[in-house]
Amino acid sequence: MKKLLLGAVLLISTVMVVAQVPQGKGYKLLFEDNFDGDTLNTNHWYYRIDHRTGGGYMDGWNRKENVRVKDGILYIDCRHEMLNGKMENTGGGIISLKNFGYGYYECKSKPFMAGRGVHTSFWQTGGTNPRVFEIDSHEIDSKSDLGCNNLYVELGTKDKRVPWPHRAQVPFKTDADGWWIDAYEYTPEGIRFFDNGQEVAFCEWPELNAAQAVWLTALNGCGTVDVDSLPGYSAFDYFRFYAKDYPGINILPNGNFEFNQDKVNPYNPVCWNVKGTQNVAKVTFGEAARDKYKVRFSAEETYSTELNQTLSYILDGNYILSAKIRGNGAKVVLVSSSKEEKMLSHTPDTKWERVQMPVVVKNNEVTLAINVFGNSTQWLEIDDVEFMKPLLKGQKAPVKRPVEFFGEAVWSLAMNHPVKFTGDTKFFFFDRFVGLGDQITVSMNLTADIAANMTPIARIPKTGKSGWAVQLTEDGGLIFRIGSIADHVDVYAPRAYVAGKKVNINCVYDKGAVSIYSNGQLLKTQGGIIHDTNDKTAAGRLGTVGLAYEAVNDVIQDTGVRDVETRERMNFRGTIEQLQIYNKVKRP
Repeated sequence: MKKLLLGAVLLISTVMVVAQVPQGKGYKLLFEDNFDGDTLNTNHWYYRIDHRTGGGYMDGWNRKENVRVKDGILYIDCRHEMLNGKMENTGGGIISLKNFGYGYYECKSKPFMAGRGVHTSFWQTGGTNPRVFEIDSHEIDSKSDLGCNNLYVELGTKDKRVPWPHRAQVPFKTDADGWWIDAYEYTPEGIRFFDNGQEVAFCEWPELNAAQAVWLTALNGCGTVDVDSLPGYSAFDYFRFYAKDYPGINILPNGNFEFNQDKVNPYNPVCWNVKGTQNVAKVTFGEAARDKYKVRFSAEETYSTELNQTLSYILDGNYILSAKIRGNGAKVVLVSSSKEEKMLSHTPDTKWERVQMPVVVKNNEVTLAINVFGNSTQWLEIDDVEFMKPLLKGQKAPVKRPVEFFGEAVWSLAMNHPVKFTGDTKFFFFDRFVGLGDQITVSMNLTADIAANMTPIARIPKTGKSGWAVQLTEDGGLIFRIGSIADHVDVYAPRAYVAGKKVNINCVYDKGAVSIYSNGQLLKTQGGIIHDTNDKTAAGRLGTVGLAYEAVNDVIQDTGVRDVETRERMNFRGTIEQLQIYNKVKRP
């Protein structure tokens, strides 16, 4: 038995460490590993073994030999050692054998902080399914006091990817011995992040439904490595996963077949396994029962093809598996590993109809399959496959929202849940192509706690003529800066905000002309501004916009720079709501 129990509180001089699942939400513990004993449980985990390189900022080996379990603790050793006749940076990690879906994830860890170069993470992605998303409960770069709470969505099209939906950099604290408790709640509404029992960030992303593996890792070789501080380790005390019921909500990933788009091989539906006759089940565009895509079964020969998924760590009980189908004579069988089965001999009706069958889940796992049989003249189409517990008495069915990876706004945040900044070092990164081009609009509802020189948001490089920033002045004015830190034009609008009062701000750049609006009123216009519209040098920042940290792919590098840009400007204190950035003109 571990020294720390659920619900227990350890009061340390530096921070109160709390291990507690959200109360009153119906969660049940379905998986935990306390790393008892002296060996890794390979029934639950496998080792991360790879050579991680990229972009000139990362070069390190992940090795099985760097992972050990002792006295109820998982250690991942970080070394600078000889491999194949060369001194290398080494680390490692473990990955869950099974995937996890909606639920509450919690981990107690001790990140390596003695010197720069080690990247410790508790996160979720990939696994036995293709990589649909990445949720980072924390990414900690050693010597930095910021824990990165992230969501990256790997979906999109061949020529367009989803920008970073959520990349929050949040100050964190450990206890006197370097331990802390980190958690996140992944739900159909989005992801809530918790540090030591307190919510620190919320990412709004509805119906991002995919089961992915859990990773506990310590990468060595990120940026400049302080080899004199090695060897060292990152440690993990436990990982726990809790699940709950979602009556009336589909928990089957990609049941509407929208994830492939034109990016992924259409004969490999994302999240699904294909068995039997190959190149029969194809994700196709148009005439779908829901949204834009469906799966069509057809071949030039007699075929027997199966699509299946295994859902692990779900609550036991009675579920319903359903799908919409149409065809011209092919037969379809719905099957579950719980022995339920329903065969349908489909008539030549090209109208969509919903079919369903009950499924009983036991031992918190089930495999669901769709088997289709036909000959060269028979086809069948399937869409909107759902697996859910029935609605409770009096409960209304949730509204099905269309699946949209790309909205009119290139990036948005805090559309339903305001983001509060207190003037500390908390901030959000956003992608380099957000607010890019010869037409840009930045729109938000802003409440400044005080009237001061502050920069709520910016995407501005150190040099050049590309970038922009929205700045507040202590006299209640607003500056829309176009250019870089070294070379810029400031367009100033007076009487743009009042401390303590919410105001809608719109800043527009349109091919050399700037317009500034406050609560729909045009305050200032200015033309003749020269701007390099294609420079993607700088990532954007919301909240604290100084130069102390730089985004390098999934690593946050400490630049060692302090208060160069913001020497006379405070970190933002206030609230941001309904932030939307467009690569186009969008006037109020």
